[in-house]
This record gives sequence, C-alpha cells and structure tokens, in this order.
Amino acid sequence: MPILLKLSDPVSLQVLCDALSERGIGFRVDNAGMHALMPLPDVMDIRVFVEQEDVAAAQRIVGDLKLEDGDA
Repeated sequence: MPILLKLSDPVSLQVLCDALSERGIGFRVDNAGMHALMPLPDVMDIRVFVEQEDVAAAQRIVGDLKLEDGDA
C-alpha cells in the first residue's frame, strides 16, 4: 500500500477517513494511537495508506478537502 498522506491533526484524519470510506476506497491508518500519546512532529505523524488502484481517486479527495502533508 502506498502512503497517501501524513497528518498531525486527528480531526483532519477523521474527515479524510470518512471521505475515503464513503467512496469505498480501501485504506489503512498507522500511528494514530501513538500520535495521540506522543504528538511529535515528523516522528509520530499519522500515516494514511491506500490501495494501489485507488491512489488517483484518493489524491483527488485530499485535494478537494485541501489537506496537505503535516496538517496541524
């Protein structure tokens, strides 16, 4: 699974996960729990991965939501 985005904001994560789920895009989230315990920028950022075949659609969603790597 390629990485789609790194986030540091749990609200942005929830919005993105909801949008991906609504469109049936397979994804995985890493470090969400660790980020909540130790919010260290770049070290414990939340990482969102998507299925290879859904990368283009997921990137459009990120653009539509105006999310960028490292959103705080």
